[in-house]
Amino acid sequence: MTSRRQFLKSSGALVIGFSLAPDLALPQASPARLPGSLDNNRMLDAWLRIDPNGSVTIFSGKIELGQGIGTALSQIAADELDLDLKRIAIVHGDTALTPDEGQTAGSLSVEQSGTALRFACAEAREILLSAAAAKLGTSPGALKVADGTIAAPSGASLTYWDLAGDAQLKREATAQAKPKPPAEHRWVGKSIARRDIPKKFTGGAAYVQDIRLPGMLFGRVVRPPSPDAELVSVKEAAVRRVRGVVALVRDGRFLAVAAEREEQAVRAREALKKAAVWKESASLPPAGDALYEHMMALPVAAQTVTEKTSAAAAPAVKRLEARYTRPYQAHGSIGPSCAVAQWQEGKLAVWTHSQGVFPLRADLAKVFGVEPAAVRCTHVEGAGCYGHNGADDVALDAALLARATGGRPVK
Repeated sequence: MTSRRQFLKSSGALVIGFSLAPDLALPQASPARLPGSLDNNRMLDAWLRIDPNGSVTIFSGKIELGQGIGTALSQIAADELDLDLKRIAIVHGDTALTPDEGQTAGSLSVEQSGTALRFACAEAREILLSAAAAKLGTSPGALKVADGTIAAPSGASLTYWDLAGDAQLKREATAQAKPKPPAEHRWVGKSIARRDIPKKFTGGAAYVQDIRLPGMLFGRVVRPPSPDAELVSVKEAAVRRVRGVVALVRDGRFLAVAAEREEQAVRAREALKKAAVWKESASLPPAGDALYEHMMALPVAAQTVTEKTSAAAAPAVKRLEARYTRPYQAHGSIGPSCAVAQWQEGKLAVWTHSQGVFPLRADLAKVFGVEPAAVRCTHVEGAGCYGHNGADDVALDAALLARATGGRPVK
């Protein structure tokens, strides 16, 4: 597992250190609020890195799930840094590399992460201009920037990459640098080809299902036949005889198998399903019209959706009451969920299409009784996310199964 510190050292990048929060200091007044997600991730080097190969990498805790934010955030960064769009690389949702921006939900990615990147990149540009001005013997205001090349009135020039040793981004953001007005935008507001589409359109390796790791095994889970079913026994010997089976895991009601090949895992799951004995009780709610009465009878806290009152309003002449209903709808995703997990030396790595890699990391650490730092969750796109997708559920499934495979990854 590569840490961000190791990643930066090996890349020879501008920023050799990394921190998502300012250094601890003596008690002081609360810092001024910063825009967007910058407020909770206040270090500039948490958001961007000037790479020695003539590119800039931006980091976002929000994840790409088909809405196109990878392209949108890159447009924002390119505008604020005066760079060609092709120079911008982006890293999404990786608990070892990116800021913690919670969940990607509610159409808030551009508002929260985009705002943070806009101000962070604007401030980084000012820092680079100040460093260039000191070298070129002029004022920052006299300099012009085009695609990362900073030119002085004399004709002398430097690039962002020439300034790697002079511009220090390991500092707390101030959000005092003024972002560009819309009239100066080159990329934002333009129709740009989506970065995530080509691999999806051509059948490339675009999804977590496409991950192939050395020595990887394939897992399948046998689910309980009903919500409160208890697992009584399992005839394990018959399942372990299935060709390719490497591990069989029984942990409470969790029952799963891992095999060398995916079709072997499918056959082993069918054998495991037949070998399991469950004790069931009546735990499902009624069907049809009775479901409505059942749900209405369940205890729930009273909620006022909206209330409009005015002290100047006349007393009500007539009171109207009505009840509105709709059929029950399961908030469920139709896309299959997938994850890859691997345990090595007491540390867990998970590749997941979770909408929140940091909340998932916290939950996995709690389940396995380890520190969050021992768990790394890396986002890889999956089959959508709308509704209750099983991305986080299957991440735990894979992690539970991978504990029994001697360090081999499990999908």
